[in-house]
Amino acid sequence: MKTSAMILCFLLLFTVFALADTPVEKDTKPIVTDTLVIKTDSLKAEQPEEISDKVIAYYFHGTRRCSNCIKFEEYSKEAIDSGFAAELADGTLEWRTFNTDESENKHYVNDYQLYTKSLILSKVVDGKEAEWKNLDKIWKLVASKDKFIEYVQEEIKAYQKED
Repeated sequence: MKTSAMILCFLLLFTVFALADTPVEKDTKPIVTDTLVIKTDSLKAEQPEEISDKVIAYYFHGTRRCSNCIKFEEYSKEAIDSGFAAELADGTLEWRTFNTDESENKHYVNDYQLYTKSLILSKVVDGKEAEWKNLDKIWKLVASKDKFIEYVQEEIKAYQKED
């Protein structure tokens, strides 16, 4: 049994080293994805031009989620998708969700003074966050989907109009 395991390891190592030395043909055709254009001959990613003035809607949640927490995200996303399709398309409005229980996202708890699941609007001016607002009425409005959506849409419209 030990001999066969050693042979298997040797074959795996041989394969890895053999593949590492195999030359790769350059393909100069660009690979196009939703957000990146990658030219395989240079392997440099070209990002689309970043919009410097925009509103970002963040929904922050934890790993464990109750039915209301799931509704917060669903209703918020629906409010944004149904009311701001043009803004989403042109990049002046973005929708992002983050699990604050994940280590790379824990800083948001301090950044936005989060104490529970939250919908935050962030106004970005000249590429930097200028101000933000916690839409804390979502907790009171979750029982009425229509009122919830109306509230979120009104708050986003007001935030877009502010100078």
